[in-house]
Amino acid sequence: MYTHDRRVTYSEISMKGFADIAQIAEYFQDCSVFQSEVLGMGLTYMNEHHLAWLLASWQIDVDTYPEMGCKVSVSTWPYKFDAAFGYRNFMLQDENGRRLAVANSQWILVDMENGHVVRIAPEIAAHYPMEEKADMSYAPRKIAFREEKERLEPISVPKAFIDTNQHMNNAQYIRTALEFVPEDFHIRQVRVEYKKAAVLHDQLYPFIYKDDQIIKILLGDAEGQAYAVVEFKR
Repeated sequence: MYTHDRRVTYSEISMKGFADIAQIAEYFQDCSVFQSEVLGMGLTYMNEHHLAWLLASWQIDVDTYPEMGCKVSVSTWPYKFDAAFGYRNFMLQDENGRRLAVANSQWILVDMENGHVVRIAPEIAAHYPMEEKADMSYAPRKIAFREEKERLEPISVPKAFIDTNQHMNNAQYIRTALEFVPEDFHIRQVRVEYKKAAVLHDQLYPFIYKDDQIIKILLGDAEGQAYAVVEFKR
C-alpha cells in the first residue's frame, strides 16, 4: 500500500465548503501516479516505452466529505492484474484513521503509438505488490443507460481539461457531469464508465437521465456515442 498525507485546501473545496466527489477522484488518481513514480514506473518510464494506463472505470463510495483544513491520508494499492487490465483500490481517511471514502478502479495498458491495448509484461507487474481487495460493495463496470434521456447543448473540451496523454483528464468527466446535479442531491456514490478519450475541442453532448435516487449523464458525441457515462447515486 502507498499512502501520502495532505490537507484539504481552500482552492480544493466546493462552494459548500468541502472537497466534492470530483476532488476526491483527483486525490485518488494523484495517489496512483505517486505510487508508480516511487516504484520506478512513473511518467518517465511510461513515456520512454510509449505506454499509458487509461482508466476504464471508477466506483467511488463516500461516507463523509472532508472539509477545508481537514488533514487526510490518501492510500492506494493494486489487487489484480489480468492480461491488459489492472485493478486498484483507494482509501481516503481522516487524521484519526476514520474512513471517509473508498474506491475501486479498472485500468487498461495501452501502446500510445498505435492505440492498441497491450498485455501487462512481467517486468511491469513485478514492480507492483498485490494486496487484498478493499471491503466494499463492488458494482459492475458497465453502466446501463435508458433510452428516455434529454440531450443538452454541447460543451467544448478546453485546454485546462487536457492531461499529458493529450486526453481529457479522468476527473474532469466527473466535474463536467456535476454541473447537471441539483444542489440538494447528496452524492454517496459515483460510477464512471470510460468509453473513448475526448481530446482538445471535442464537443461533449450531455444526455441526462434522472429519477429519485440516481442521476446518469452520458457525455457523448452528437449521435449519442459515449465518451463516458457518469452515474451519481444518493
